[in-house]
Amino acid sequence: NIIRYDFFLFYGDNEGFKNEKIKDVCQTTGYTKFLYYEKEVLNNLENFSNSLSTKSFFENEKIIIVKNSTDKILNIIKEVINKKLEGIKIILNAEVLDKKSKLRSFFEKEIDLVCIPFYPDDFKNLNLISQNFFREKKIKISQESMNLIIERSNGSREHLKNELEKIALYTNNKKEIDFTEVIKLTNL
Repeated sequence: NIIRYDFFLFYGDNEGFKNEKIKDVCQTTGYTKFLYYEKEVLNNLENFSNSLSTKSFFENEKIIIVKNSTDKILNIIKEVINKKLEGIKIILNAEVLDKKSKLRSFFEKEIDLVCIPFYPDDFKNLNLISQNFFREKKIKISQESMNLIIERSNGSREHLKNELEKIALYTNNKKEIDFTEVIKLTNL
């Protein structure tokens, strides 16, 4: 339940899936999104603190995303949590965090915090995404063509979705695409 929680830690290799979930959180809540990098926060803590406490006429609630988060931001997050600010959600977007990570450990142990790992997609997941996409768009495509698209996406959900959108635009009103067309359309 996204509404119930205010602090999230998304960590792992799968940037495409993390970005998808961040987009979902933003759309579900309707909050205004602000993006920071951890380095910005650490270098200008006053500016970050001001952005948390100030509200404008146009934005009541905020989602603050801090990219490239590491253990260095932990004390700042603890201070923000203790302030119990209203109308603010914070998503820490981190790379892979090992089990010894203080940030990961803190988020895993606290009941009111959400910690979600994002592991790389495998062929099965990417195939399922492709099948659902083509079913939804009502485009006939062979499994061989889907396999080629998945292979050329190099295991990246974002690249796969870009290739799928490209095919959807190409087919427009057509209801079928063949293997030779897929070869021409997809990136090497």
